[in-house]
Amino acid sequence: MAKDNRITALYERLSRDDEMQGESNSITNQKKYLEDYAVQHGFGNIQHFSDDGYSGTNFNRPAFNSLLTEIEAGRVGTVIVKDMSRFGRNYLQVGFYTEMMFPKKNVRFIAVNNGVDSANPADNDFTPFLNIMNEWYAKDTSKKIKAVFKAKMRDGKRVSGAVPYGYYRKPEDKQTLYVDEASASVVRRIFQLACDGMGATAIADTLSEDKILIPSAYARQNHPEDCQCTNYHDPYTWNATTVGYILNRREYLGHTVLGKTTRDNFKTKRKRIANEDELLVFYNTHEAIIDQETYDKAQRMRKRVSPRRNSEKPAHRLSGLLYCADCGSRLAYINSKPKDGKIYDSNQAFRCSRYHNKYHSCTGHYIKASTIEMLIYQATKRVSQYVLKDEKEFVEQLKAQYELQCEKDNTDDKKELLEAKRRMMDLDDRIKGLYENFTLGRLPERQFNRLMTEYDTEQSSLEQRISELETATERISTKAVQIDKFVRLVKKYRDFEELTTPMLNDFIEKVVIHEAEGGRTKDRTQQVDIYFNFIGNFVLPLSEDEVEALQSEEARRAEEIAERKRKSSKKSTQKRIQKRAEIKAKAEAGDPEAMAEYKAILEKGRQNNRKRSEKMRELRMSDPEYRAKMEEKERLALEREKKRQERATKKKKIALAELKEQAEKGNQEAVRELEESRAIARERSRKSAEKRKQRAENDPEYAKYLEERNAEYNRRHTARRKEQMEALRARAEAGDQEAKSQLAERKQYQVRATVKSYRKMCEDALNGDPIAKERYEKTLAMRREAYHAKKSEQTA
Repeated sequence: MAKDNRITALYERLSRDDEMQGESNSITNQKKYLEDYAVQHGFGNIQHFSDDGYSGTNFNRPAFNSLLTEIEAGRVGTVIVKDMSRFGRNYLQVGFYTEMMFPKKNVRFIAVNNGVDSANPADNDFTPFLNIMNEWYAKDTSKKIKAVFKAKMRDGKRVSGAVPYGYYRKPEDKQTLYVDEASASVVRRIFQLACDGMGATAIADTLSEDKILIPSAYARQNHPEDCQCTNYHDPYTWNATTVGYILNRREYLGHTVLGKTTRDNFKTKRKRIANEDELLVFYNTHEAIIDQETYDKAQRMRKRVSPRRNSEKPAHRLSGLLYCADCGSRLAYINSKPKDGKIYDSNQAFRCSRYHNKYHSCTGHYIKASTIEMLIYQATKRVSQYVLKDEKEFVEQLKAQYELQCEKDNTDDKKELLEAKRRMMDLDDRIKGLYENFTLGRLPERQFNRLMTEYDTEQSSLEQRISELETATERISTKAVQIDKFVRLVKKYRDFEELTTPMLNDFIEKVVIHEAEGGRTKDRTQQVDIYFNFIGNFVLPLSEDEVEALQSEEARRAEEIAERKRKSSKKSTQKRIQKRAEIKAKAEAGDPEAMAEYKAILEKGRQNNRKRSEKMRELRMSDPEYRAKMEEKERLALEREKKRQERATKKKKIALAELKEQAEKGNQEAVRELEESRAIARERSRKSAEKRKQRAENDPEYAKYLEERNAEYNRRHTARRKEQMEALRARAEAGDQEAKSQLAERKQYQVRATVKSYRKMCEDALNGDPIAKERYEKTLAMRREAYHAKKSEQTA
């Protein structure tokens, strides 16, 4: 059998808890123990791989990685460890190497104390349990260590060797922080620059230019016992991360903040930043470098600074203060440069940063920089004067506004909470019904699982939201107004005439800009909500003097605009008249082009006059008073026309009655005039009937209307005549001689009218009138039916 000349790897490991000065004795003991074992059992080509101070739960160890490299290259034949815990305490990874990787690479694995040898598989059945126990030991040790550190931190003791920049520790007192004035002055300067509106990157550049040592270099030079970082490129090059870390530390307020990082898994050793409720904060444990007001102001100013602003573009002191009322984004600063080189007030303005954005579109919310600065100055001035004039009234009014807003927010939360609870009850009922249908076999298992998953997800989100709302309703608000701080601020800047940048940063929290209404006209209006620090959006009502001054100012501006329009209109009218006179003169001289142009001008003038007249009429009609006046005028005109027609009809009837009377007496002239009058009436009636007939043929709706109208007229006329005849018969039966005489005359008249109508119908039918023929045939048919019916009755 060929001799195996591959390496015999002896692997030793010791965790950091058992470290000693230099190479620990335990590592030495492991080396000697493993060498003796290898020599006794005939293993040659021995090579040691030692990891001193590395945890068994993490396989990212230098010597172990070197061992893996040798194994991957095929140069290792045997790996020997003292016991399984020295190889590792993660049973999954240990199992991967010993059960999969080593057999694949033909590597023999031996754990001496545990009796594990991959050359004898039958004796290794208990190995997985050893790995699990080793991992459990590491997990239990991690829990105990964390518990010890947690107990110390709960007592307010520092367990980290890191010392905040600006402090140092004395050798005899490792728990107390003492102010280092040299570095503390740099900390104060950083906070002051942040309060002045400078960003973290700009602050870092400033400190680098001033050749101020970075925190690591300063600690190495002045407090080497507290220095934990000695690897840096340039001791004078600051970065924004370091500045931001300093601005975030609450230790500069004199507080001790512990547990800022934590590990969720003892295997990965990966840290994460602790949540606010996981922190342990102990107040006023050492001397403060920064006061609370400066710290709060620095945090506010940091939120305003844009992290990605182009340094080449000019900035405005209001940048970061203005927000869009619709999408909540910041307003972007616009500093346009016209091509003509002129300077306009509208060159500097603000606009929503999402305006014309491809993915999150919003409207412009445009406002001039000068306008918003004027509004902020006026609002700040008014509130300050109000506070100085009557501080007690200001406090009461502010409290009333704040309580009203809190009550409104609380009501909205309660409404949402009630709706969420109702939805939870509805989901419970749905889940019960779903389960019953599933158990009875009415619902397939696949649909049951899908619906249950959806309902469970919705219930989880509702439970979380209900918990948040219940917590919110227990308190009115976590953010209370700080009236005393605002009053002190007002008294600090008493009687100011200019709003400087520091004052602006002290007074204003944010400004919310709404979209303007009214376009680019004199009616343009725009809502602007100004939020002050400490008190929020305080709306101060206008006094009578301010209202009067505002009205007078608006009137003055309106008069100025009207005057400018009058001057411009007068100037353009003079130019137009002059040009028209020149064209007219050329046209009178015989110029064909001028004649055509002058004709076009005249036609355009007539069109404009018509449009102007129509517009004026529309404007008048849009006025309710004018419209009511015109309707009344039209009503009166209609009444007069109706009365005139009634008089004319009456007069015509009287004349016609007189003419009939003269004709009956034998006056031939009267007979002729009466016949002419009747002929004219018949012709007029015929033409009217033809028009109605022609329209009815082309318009079915009109035909239907005519039919309904004629039917209604016949019904009313018949009903009226029937009613009159019944009344006349009743009077005749009662013995009224006049009624009997009238009834007899009516019967004779009906007989004459029936005979006359029948003769006329026959005459028209013989002359070829189709309507008369149709009526004649219907009459004959009716008469035949009546004759046969009467004959049948007589026979019967």
